[in-house]
Amino acid sequence: MARFDLSRLGAQSYSFRKFDFAGALRCIAELGLREIEFCAVHFPADASDPAFPGILASLRAANVTVPCYGVEAFTADAAANRKKFEFGKALGVECLTADPTADAFDSLDALCEEFEIKIAIHNHGPGARYDKVEDTLRAVEGRHPFIGACVDTGHAIRSGEKPHEVIAALGPRVHSLHLKDWVHGGEEQRVGEGDLDLAATARALQEIGFAGPIVFEYELDELDPVPGMQVGIENWRAAVAGL
Repeated sequence: MARFDLSRLGAQSYSFRKFDFAGALRCIAELGLREIEFCAVHFPADASDPAFPGILASLRAANVTVPCYGVEAFTADAAANRKKFEFGKALGVECLTADPTADAFDSLDALCEEFEIKIAIHNHGPGARYDKVEDTLRAVEGRHPFIGACVDTGHAIRSGEKPHEVIAALGPRVHSLHLKDWVHGGEEQRVGEGDLDLAATARALQEIGFAGPIVFEYELDELDPVPGMQVGIENWRAAVAGL
C-alpha cells in the first residue's frame, strides 16, 4: 500500500495567533515547513481586501503555499458563500475548512462543483455543531464528494472519540487533518504526548489513501509555539516511519 506524502505537512496559523502575518511566515520557516492553513486571525477571507495582493506576493516570496483556509462559517446566503469560494480560488486552496449550517449545503454542492474546491467540515468538540463523527456523516450523506471533513484529532479526543476510528468511519470524505493532541478529560499536550495514538492515526490515513493536507495546530505556548510544534512534528514523523 502506498504511503501518503509526508511533504504535505503544514501548520494552522492559529498556532501563531500572537504573531502578525510576517511573524507567522517566520514561524513556518523555523519549522522547516512550506504549507500553512491560514485563518482570519491573519487576513480575512476576502479577495477584494486591499491588502490581499501583498499577501499573495509575500507567500510567493517565502515559497509558502496555502492548501486550505478556515475555519469559516457558511450559511444559506449563496452570495456570501460564493465570495468565499472566489477568495479560495484566488488564494489557490484545495479546501475551505468550514462550519456550515444545515441550510448551507445546497449552495455548497453547487459551489464545490463549479470551483473544484472542497469543503472540509471541522469538528470542534463537545457542544459544537459537529461534535461526534455521526454529526459529520449525517451532514455529508448524499452530498457532493468534495463535501467532507477536516478531522481535528484533538477535538475528537475531547469528544470521547478515537481519531483513527473517526478517520476510518469517514473514509474518502476526509479532506484534511488538524493534528493536535489531548488527554481524555484533560488538556492539550504536545503531539505524541497525550492520548492521540499516532501510529493508529497514520495507519488509518494510509488505509483510506489520504493525500490531503496534514496541518499541525498547537494552542499551547502561544508566545513561543515553535519548540513544542517541533517536538510534535518529530513524533509524528517517527510514527509514520514505523508503518
